[in-house]
Amino acid sequence: MSFQSDTLCKNTDMMRETIVQIAKYSLSDIIITDEKFNIVFHNDEYVSDKQFLTLFDIIDELLNDDFRIKLDNFKSSDKNHMYIKLLLTNSKELGAMPVDIHFCKIKNSKGYLKGYLVILQDVIQEVRNRIQKETFVDIISHDLKNPMRANIQILELILDHKFGYVNKELKSVLEELLNSCKYMKYMADNLILKYKNEFEACELNKRKYQIVKLVKDTSQKIMNVLDRKKQVIEMIVNSKIPEVNIDKDEMEKVIKNLLINASNESKENSKIIIKIASDNENIFVSIMNYGYTSNKAILDNLFDEYISCSNKFRKIGFSLELFNCRKVIEAHGGSISAQNLSTSGKTITFSLPII
Repeated sequence: MSFQSDTLCKNTDMMRETIVQIAKYSLSDIIITDEKFNIVFHNDEYVSDKQFLTLFDIIDELLNDDFRIKLDNFKSSDKNHMYIKLLLTNSKELGAMPVDIHFCKIKNSKGYLKGYLVILQDVIQEVRNRIQKETFVDIISHDLKNPMRANIQILELILDHKFGYVNKELKSVLEELLNSCKYMKYMADNLILKYKNEFEACELNKRKYQIVKLVKDTSQKIMNVLDRKKQVIEMIVNSKIPEVNIDKDEMEKVIKNLLINASNESKENSKIIIKIASDNENIFVSIMNYGYTSNKAILDNLFDEYISCSNKFRKIGFSLELFNCRKVIEAHGGSISAQNLSTSGKTITFSLPII
């Protein structure tokens, strides 16, 4: 990125006015220098008292020698843009403050360097928001998930008659309570995974595994969800499917999310079809349900945050499941998409590279 200008110190009224107008609606501080880093324009609190004449005056006041070396290297390099995150700690007036700094070279029409556009952005609120989110995730991870896990284990023991006989009426109530607890834990897991993907790179522990076996095993684990709506799963494996290099635990979450998604969208006594196929480069897994179609606007953005699959299911948790699926699939080098069936329902297909 570079700013094209034949002169910097002359005939800059239009440029100055543009920067002034931008500054009115921006929280960023803007500085323009010539090629020697002499300041020719600013809207910046750091230089508002006119005591600083060059960009290096600011650097010497707020930053350190290492940063000056990086700036000198940038000046002599072919790069037009440099971005650095810093914690300013030496300012007596401002104290410690996280800042994003962008440097853009300003060149004339012939490509000669004429100066620099510098944008300093205070990101302290961004840091505060991240801390709040991480605290929120910690609360979900420990303060909420542990009681939910304990409730699930106790209910399962009661339903297994470990504490005595459970009559039919009570069993029905306890099963509904157990399903609710499992759903809450399931949503908590997705919320934690969402924020983990947001703040951290998705680290995978890959090994060779049979995707067909993983789909079968995961399907068995969610039979309680399907039984409630009297739904069945049919698997169609088109050919001999090779092993694929995946993180088994993360991919199990993807398949579980997609199957529960299909169940939620499907009607009672319906069938969910899973098709698994491959070519020379990829494995394809398609999950079809015969429930509800979605309009094109929702379908095109189905795997974004906070997008519901249909008006019937307009809730935040529903979209986090599909958002997390996309993040894990993309981390594996694959892709995921959705399309409506010709009659009713939809197909979600994801691919994974074989190599």
